[in-house]
Order: sequence, then structure tokens, then C-alpha cells
Amino acid sequence: MNALFASGDVGGARAILPILERCVEEGIDAAFVDNGHISKEAPSHLLRIYPEALGSIEQFEKFLFKNDIRVFIFASSLKDSTALTLARRMKAHNVPVIHVLDHWNSYQRRMETDGLPVFIPDHYAVMDDMAYRSAVEDGIDESTLMITGQPALANLAAEFAQWKTIIDRSILNHEGFDPGKRLISFISEPVEHDQGATPETPGYRGYTEKEVIRRFCEILQPFSKDIQIAMLPHPREEPDALAELWNAHKGELCGKILNLTSGRYGVFMSDSVAGMGSVLLFEAWLLGKPVISIQPGLRLPSLQMLQHRQDVVFVDSYLSISESLTDWLGGVIRGLTYNIRPDLALHEKAPDILCNLIKSYIH
Repeated sequence: MNALFASGDVGGARAILPILERCVEEGIDAAFVDNGHISKEAPSHLLRIYPEALGSIEQFEKFLFKNDIRVFIFASSLKDSTALTLARRMKAHNVPVIHVLDHWNSYQRRMETDGLPVFIPDHYAVMDDMAYRSAVEDGIDESTLMITGQPALANLAAEFAQWKTIIDRSILNHEGFDPGKRLISFISEPVEHDQGATPETPGYRGYTEKEVIRRFCEILQPFSKDIQIAMLPHPREEPDALAELWNAHKGELCGKILNLTSGRYGVFMSDSVAGMGSVLLFEAWLLGKPVISIQPGLRLPSLQMLQHRQDVVFVDSYLSISESLTDWLGGVIRGLTYNIRPDLALHEKAPDILCNLIKSYIH
């Protein structure tokens, strides 16, 4: 075994899986640590290494002795420090380490979630120019940074094209929607659970999903005859709790909670996409969908990744929600669409760029 991958949460798992699969296709002897969300999504043909085999220092060193690990690739997590711990051990044993960023936030904090000094990988891969600049401002060693694109987005355009070829708007009938109405997908997130509901909570965003969904529903009431809403729960969000919130505020709006195998499908089937800070809004923007990011009172610069994207409506003030949402909705009802964004080309190359970097350490 020459390359070992590790991650923790959903975003990290989805960022490294395309790289791992590309490496295997290229004949690289690679495996992943069976920790966190990747356990659920990794194809069965990929080699898994159980965390117990790497638990203690003694076990870790025995693993390295038995395997010829030339490079370690990991995606960080703000909640799970397992991959970071392994990265530190690898580097301490002179194994090169590549970190793959999956979101535009907490660039340095990700490298110290285990309570130790900031970890410096050999390579810190980021998605685009915006992430590069933000990472430098946040204290990441610029000599380690490289722009690679986001591997999780590599197949986005191809998947969307396939979706349009195989499935038409009849899917709306199947899901109980009206093909004659504009469909808005609202991407929910467990904001209150993750970052609290008051300014006293560390990491508080300045809003919660409960406030945003309530205002969203209130403002859309006059347009209920023209639109319908698909509420998409986050993988860590309880669908029943989101359904209760939706039912409490939907008023005259038509819609439902959609439990899809991938939130991406909710983006594909919609005419437009609304939400807060989810990466699915970025995916929708790349595909040319009208997008509105509603984050009133936002206190975290790390969640501003959509603010300066062309044609995105970005709301960070309670005072402007009504006007901004109403104006955006007017375009949605008129059938406004955009072309696929040129930025998508960079992300399509990401698995190849990172696979080639991994090869440089193996061959």
C-alpha cells in the first residue's frame, strides 16, 4: 500500500473519495481509513483500513512497518480530529502529507482541532482563488498552498447532464409537485445545533435555520400560486424536526420535505435554489441556477463565500430580506436562468491534479 486517505465528516469524505477512486484507476495501491461519513459512501471495492489498526502509537508504527506508505491524504473536520491526529503521526514518521480543503472556512482552525499547535501539511489544497486568499489571511503558510479545485465537484456537470437526459420534469409529478409551478429547493442546515442560537455561543452565525425558514415562508406567501418548495434536510439534520418547522410556517405555500439520497438531486430538479451557507448553493450557482443565500446578521466571514459570486443574491441583513427575496423571486417566476459557470472547469480537473501530485511521491 502506497497511499492512505482519511476524513471525518460529509464534506471531507466527498472531497477525498474522487481522488482515491482516480488513484485506484491509475493503478496506485491506495486505501482509506474507515472513519466517519466515508464509511457510508465508499464503494465496496475500495480497500478499508479500520481505525483500530492505527489506534496506539505501537499499532501505528507496526502498520507503517508492514505497509509502504509513501503519502497520506486527508480532509479535515471541525468535529472529528481522527484524520488530523493521523496526519501528525505520518509527518512525524517522515511521510508526506496532503490536506484537501472542502469548504471556504476555518482554514487554520482545522489544523488545530485536536488541541495541539497548528499542523502544517506539506501541501494544503484549496478550491479556488477566494479560498487561497482567505487561507493566507487566516495564517496558512503560503508555501504549502495550491489551487486544485474541489474534487467533490468534478462530476457535477456530467451528473447534471445525465439527469436531464434520463429524467424530465415528470419527476415532479412523482414527488407530488406541480410541473406547472416554479420549484424552489431550500437547502436546510442544522445551524442551531451546530453553532447555537445566541451570541454567547462560540461560533454563533448570527441567525438560525428557524429564523431564516420562518422569514422565508412569510415573505413568499403572496406568491404561493406561482411557486412550490422542496425542503432538503442536511445529512445530520432530523427530517421530522424540519417537517415540523416547515408545517408551522408554510401557510399557503405548497411543498414538502424531500429525503433524497443526495441533496444534489434536489438542486438538479429545481428551477432555483435558496438556503443559508450550504455548499449546495455553490453547486447550484455553478450550474447556472438562480441562487439566494439568506444569512441575516451573519457574524462569520467564513460563510461569505457566495457574497461576491456573479448573479448570486446574498442577504446578510434582516432589513433587506424582504426586498432582496422578493426581487429574486420575480426573476425565478419569469424563468430566469444563467449559463453554466466557467469556474466549473477547474473543479472538473481536481481529482487528476491531486492524483498526479500523489504519483510524484510514489514513482
